[in-house]
Amino acid sequence: MLTLKIEDERIEHIFLNEFHSNKDKFFEFIQNSYETMKSSKNTDNSDENFIYLQESSMSKTWDNDDDKVWDEL
Repeated sequence: MLTLKIEDERIEHIFLNEFHSNKDKFFEFIQNSYETMKSSKNTDNSDENFIYLQESSMSKTWDNDDDKVWDEL
């Protein structure tokens, strides 16, 4: 069990007015926001993702039909 004391008036206002004091919805929102943020950070900062993007970009450049003259050289 978790007990929170909200001391920030902005957060209290959000909880009372936007979530109508519904703790379940409030915590569900926090959880979903956290998961979204975490997955976003993992995707944005991932070296593997960066490497994939580079390889994809290079592949498109190498397989470009407009530069076949360069391929022959």
